[in-house]
Amino acid sequence: MSDTHPTPAVTRGAARAEWIPRLVAWEVTRACVLNCRHCRAARTDGARADGAGAGPASASDELTSREAQLLLDNIASFARPIIILTGGEPMLRADVYEIASYASSLGLPVAMATCGVLLDDASVARIRESGVRRISVSIDGATSQSHDSFRQSPGSFQSCINGLDAARKGRLDFQVNTTVSRLNAGELPAILDLAISLGASTWNPFLLVPTGRGASLAADQMNAAEYERALTWLAGQESRSGIRIRVTCAPHYHRVLHQLGQSDPSDHSPSGCLGGKSFAFISHTGKVQICGFLDVECGDLRREGLDFRKVWTDSPVLTAVRDVSSYHGRCGACEYNRVCGGCRARAFAATGDYLAEEPLCSHEPRQARTSAAESGAALDPVYATLLSALQLRLPIAQRPFDVMARELSLPPEEVISRVAHLKAADLIRRLGAVFDAGRLGYASTLVAAKVPPDRVDDIAARVSRLPGVTHNYLRDGDYNLWFTLTAPSADEIERILKDLKTASSIAAFHSLPALAMYKRRVFFDVAGDSPESAPLAPSAPSAPLDSTGQALVRALQDDLPTTPEPFAAVAQAAGMSVDDVLSRVNAWLASGVIRRFGAVVAHRALGYSANGMAVFAVPDSEVEAAGALLAAQTEVSHCYRRPPVPDWPYSLYAMVHGKSCDEVNAVVNVAARKLRVADYRVLFSTREFKKTSMRYFIE
Repeated sequence: MSDTHPTPAVTRGAARAEWIPRLVAWEVTRACVLNCRHCRAARTDGARADGAGAGPASASDELTSREAQLLLDNIASFARPIIILTGGEPMLRADVYEIASYASSLGLPVAMATCGVLLDDASVARIRESGVRRISVSIDGATSQSHDSFRQSPGSFQSCINGLDAARKGRLDFQVNTTVSRLNAGELPAILDLAISLGASTWNPFLLVPTGRGASLAADQMNAAEYERALTWLAGQESRSGIRIRVTCAPHYHRVLHQLGQSDPSDHSPSGCLGGKSFAFISHTGKVQICGFLDVECGDLRREGLDFRKVWTDSPVLTAVRDVSSYHGRCGACEYNRVCGGCRARAFAATGDYLAEEPLCSHEPRQARTSAAESGAALDPVYATLLSALQLRLPIAQRPFDVMARELSLPPEEVISRVAHLKAADLIRRLGAVFDAGRLGYASTLVAAKVPPDRVDDIAARVSRLPGVTHNYLRDGDYNLWFTLTAPSADEIERILKDLKTASSIAAFHSLPALAMYKRRVFFDVAGDSPESAPLAPSAPSAPLDSTGQALVRALQDDLPTTPEPFAAVAQAAGMSVDDVLSRVNAWLASGVIRRFGAVVAHRALGYSANGMAVFAVPDSEVEAAGALLAAQTEVSHCYRRPPVPDWPYSLYAMVHGKSCDEVNAVVNVAARKLRVADYRVLFSTREFKKTSMRYFIE
C-alpha cells in the first residue's frame, strides 16, 4: 500500500476525541504488473495473502462499482477524508476513473497510488479529468539496478521516470514514495536528489514493515539504532532540500522532531501513528484495518451493509488502538506515546500483539530510566559476565560468538540469544567498532556556551542538527550547553562554530580541544571484576584511507548483526571478502584506528544514572601528574587536558559516572583532596539532547 495525499488539517483538542477519519486508503484491486519484494499483500512464497496468485488479473471478490458508490456515500455522510485509491495497481481496475469521479462529486478529495509503469500522457490526462488531485509513485533505488532489483521487474525504474515526466508535463501533482531498508539506506540522499530533480512536491520514505512478502526482508530491516540515525538525518533534510518530507510507518520520527526542537505546536499536520485514529485502510473485499500492514480485521463492510461509519465508531480494535495508555511495554510508559504511539503493524509482526511496544525504537522512556536507576538494573550472573566481556571486546573472527561461547563455557546459540536480548532490552546501544577520529584524519573538540534559559531548546536543537555533533547536553552552571563536534578539519570546526554563532546570536561557542589525553575507556562494571586499563597511545592522523577503507569504515559504523557470522554482512556492505575485513579490522585495532570493538552500553539502564563532568583548575606544572591520578580512578571514563577560557580557568576534565549524584560527588571530592585542588566543579547533565555515534566518510 502507498500513502499519498495532500496534507489534511487536523483539529486538535475536543475534535480529536471524535476520531474523525482524515485519510482512507482503499485497495480497489490487488491486480498488479509488478512483483515487489516488500509487497504487503503477498505471502513469502509469492502468492497473495488471500490465496489469489499475483498477476494483472483482478480478483472476482473485489467490491463492485455499485458497492463502491454506496461506500463512498456512507463516508461522505459524516466526514470528508482524502480517499487514496491504492492497490495492487489501481489503474488496472476498469472503473477506477469512474470511482474517482464519483468520490470527487461527493466533495471527497481523491489521490491515487500507482506503481508508475502505466503512466503516460493519455493516462495522466484521464487521471486529472477524473478529479484525482495527486498521485504517488514509488522509487526504491537511485538507479535502475537497485530499483528494478527491489521491484523484481526489469525496466520498472525507467518506466517510473517516464511516467513522472508525463505527470509533470500534464501538471499532475505527484509525490515520490520510498520503502527504506538496509538494501537502500545508503542511497537515500541520492533518491532525495532524484525526487527533487523530477519535480516531486513531496518525498515520503516508508520504513519497511516486514509483512506479506516483506517478511522475507526481515534480515534487511534496519535495527533500532539504524532507524534512529536515518530518522535524525531525515529530520534535517526538509529545510535544506526545499521539498516536503513525510515519513510513514515510523511514528517515532515525530518523537525525533520533538527532541530536536523541530516540532511546531502551531503546526496542525498529523503526527505519530495515524492508524485507527485518523486513518483507515479498506481491503479490496471490504475488510477494514487500521492500516494495510496490520492484517487484523476491524470490521467487514459487506457484513455491515457498507456502513463504514459504524465500523469506524464501534470497532473494538479501533477503540483499543486509540487508547495509547493501554499499549504494552515501553510504548505504554513512554512520555511521547501521544506524539508517536509506535508502529502497531511492526509490533504485531514481531510479537503477534498489535498493542505491544514498537520493536525498532531506541528511545528509553523517562519512566523506565528512572525505574532502572532506582533498581540498579540488576542482571543475572551470566548476563553480567557476558555484558562485561562485550564491553571490552568482541573477538574479530568469522564466528565471534562461538569464540565467546568457548571463553564463557556457554553454547554458541545461547550467547547469540543473550546478546539479542541485551539489545532488545536497550542495555546494548550498539555492537561494533569505536573509531579514533584523529587517526581517521578528523578533528574533534568539546564546545561550551552560555545560553539563556529561555533559548536553550532553540539553540540545543540547532546544535543537534549538526551532523558532526554526537553528544549534546545541558549541564549545571553558567556554561550550560556542552557538546562534542567532529569535522574533517580544525578549520571546518572553526567555520561551523562561526556560522552557529552568527545564526544563533550567542556571544561565543568556546572550542576546547583535547591538549592531552590521560584516559578514554568506557567500562561499566556489572560483573564485579573491573579489568586493568591499557595504556593510551597518542591519537595522531594515520595515512589517508583508500576508497575500500572508507567503505569498510562506513559499514562498521552500523550495529553488527546478531548472527553466527556477522562480519559477512559487513563484507557485503563494504564490497570485500570476509577474510579481508577481519584482517583489516585486526590491523586497525593494533594501530589504534579502532579504539575498541565491542558493546556500547546504555549506562543509565544499568543504573549509572548520574553523569558528572568534573573540572579542575590545576597549575600547568601539575597537570600531567593530576591527569595520571584521575585516570587511575575506576569511576572515571574520560580524562583530558583542555585549554582554559577567560572566565573559565579549568584545564583538567574528567567524566565520572555513578549510580547517584552523591556517589559522583564523593569520588570527585576525594580526587580533589588527593590533587590538592581547591577550585573544582562537578557539572551534572540535566538534559540529554543528543547522543549517538559519529558517522565518518558520509557525504
